[in-house]
Amino acid sequence: MSKLRVICLEKDKKNVIKNMHQAGAMDLRNSTLELNDDKPSEGTAEISDALIKVSGALSILKEAKVKHGKKGPRIEKVEKSEMSETIEIGKLLKYALEGKEISTIYSIDDRLRELGEDKKELESAKKTALLFYSFKIPFSYFRSETVEYRAFELGKKQLKEFLNETRKEKQNIDYEIKPAAKGNSLVVIAYPKSDKLSDSVEKTIANEIDLHAKYLDGTAHEVAGFADRRLKEHANEEKRLNGELLKLANEHYSKLAGIKEMLEIELERSEVSAIFKKTESAFVVEGWVPAKQVNSFESSIKAATNGKYLIEKVEDDELAPTLLGRPKFLQPFDYLVNFFSVPRSDEIDPTWIFIFSFAIFYGLMVTDAGYGLLSLLFVTYVAKITDPEGLVHNAAKIWQITSISAIFFGIISNQYFGFGLDQYLIPGFKGFNWLGSVTTIISITVIFGIIQVCIGLLFGFINNKNRGHTKLAYSKLTSIAAIVLGTIALSATFFGQFNYAVAEYTGILAIAALLLTAILSGQEASELTNLITHPLSYTRIMGFGLGSVIIALLIDQAFTPNMSGGILLFIVYTIIFIALHFLNMILAIFEGIVQGVRLNFVEFFSKFYIGNGIRFRPFAEKRVRTKEK
Repeated sequence: MSKLRVICLEKDKKNVIKNMHQAGAMDLRNSTLELNDDKPSEGTAEISDALIKVSGALSILKEAKVKHGKKGPRIEKVEKSEMSETIEIGKLLKYALEGKEISTIYSIDDRLRELGEDKKELESAKKTALLFYSFKIPFSYFRSETVEYRAFELGKKQLKEFLNETRKEKQNIDYEIKPAAKGNSLVVIAYPKSDKLSDSVEKTIANEIDLHAKYLDGTAHEVAGFADRRLKEHANEEKRLNGELLKLANEHYSKLAGIKEMLEIELERSEVSAIFKKTESAFVVEGWVPAKQVNSFESSIKAATNGKYLIEKVEDDELAPTLLGRPKFLQPFDYLVNFFSVPRSDEIDPTWIFIFSFAIFYGLMVTDAGYGLLSLLFVTYVAKITDPEGLVHNAAKIWQITSISAIFFGIISNQYFGFGLDQYLIPGFKGFNWLGSVTTIISITVIFGIIQVCIGLLFGFINNKNRGHTKLAYSKLTSIAAIVLGTIALSATFFGQFNYAVAEYTGILAIAALLLTAILSGQEASELTNLITHPLSYTRIMGFGLGSVIIALLIDQAFTPNMSGGILLFIVYTIIFIALHFLNMILAIFEGIVQGVRLNFVEFFSKFYIGNGIRFRPFAEKRVRTKEK
């Protein structure tokens, strides 16, 4: 990664920005030169207004499609035939700000909003009219200049409190009570406008009805009839307008989406010069460019300026951004690691190790082909319906890969919802016996831990050596020696894997390595206890995996449905069998995810990882629906 400074003539700025945007190679930075700050190009505000207007129109059309059952990502799907060439900015702005289609979309939407608001008022008027059906007087009667009329819908308890307080206060209040829906009562009170209800009476009042609301003219019967007629007219008009919107969506959605994309690109180009520096006749751009793209980047600048430019390397202490370049199907793992902390550009990226180890740890802890298959089907559906840029979608894509691992280890372990089926699927294959191989499993998981912790320490050595922290770097190597030699010594002493002489010599060397670690680095000395506890922490893989297998076997033994007890017992056992296996699957999946992530982020990353890097984000146009002329 190289930090470059580009100096070009002011007259070439537009072409330079365009070519830089198309090249997508430079992550821009503020220049450290003591020059005047540049500013956004003229017309930025107009482009922004146009983009807002087009985005709003697209939202209206998208909502219209959703109302007609066309939900989800299909709305945004782009066919190659839909791609269009870019439009000159003047025509683009004219179409966005003055175009007939967009004006029509907004006018229809405004009318639909008016109808919606009017519909609420009509429904409210009709509801009030139905309450007042037993009153034969027009609502205008309640609009007296001398008498205040108020109406409420009260429950039994509220009505009792109202009557009690009214009698206590002995105010000059007339009231009439009529039955309402759901056992409530309609209470209409009247008192002189010169009076005021006491606080105690006012507190008993609830669900007040606005007798001055719109459309409350004439008798209750007339209001209800008028509301019904208008609501029917509104429904017909809404249906017609929604049909027009859907037609506009089918005809113009793709075009408007292309217009939006072009405006977004134009806005990015218009705003970017605010990060430049300038003189009277030139401007300066600085930023980071990947080493592999330096030549092509320079070629794009040369083409934009007819060779009148200057590019030079910038030497400063700024940490380069981190460039991530994994295959698309593995990029969700980048998302998860970045969610924890973006790797620094001057340290080894641990994501590759994380990808493989997390999948293995998860598979071993779930270790059931049936659970793995169900989770794979579920997360495939989740990935399909969620936002590709969101956390849930990326987590689902990771879960897909790890579910395949769970299926693999389930087959190896001969576990299918706790049943052993390999003898039917793979003749002669019995699978790995978890219950009969606990010691082997413990050994394997501890070896996993030793290998991953040692890899972490090796990464720590390389990172610190590159940063010039020599003593700390070599303390990582002595820590590796202490772990490996200590493991051999313990294996020889307690498990008889080697003879006594090997145990004695490796034990002495392990102690020496620990002492040397403490001498080389106080920081690493504080981590000495973790050299023992962290590898042992990987035995949790065995614990959760074995627990999942045992629970599944117990469920099968106790609740496998059969017809010997009759149909009713068969149904009950089936429900319990499915429910318990579902709970066991959820528990296994949850622990597999949490513990798999923990073993990597705590036991592994802690040996070398600093993080807090800055992700490489080049100034690059994003085209999906359009192509440059």
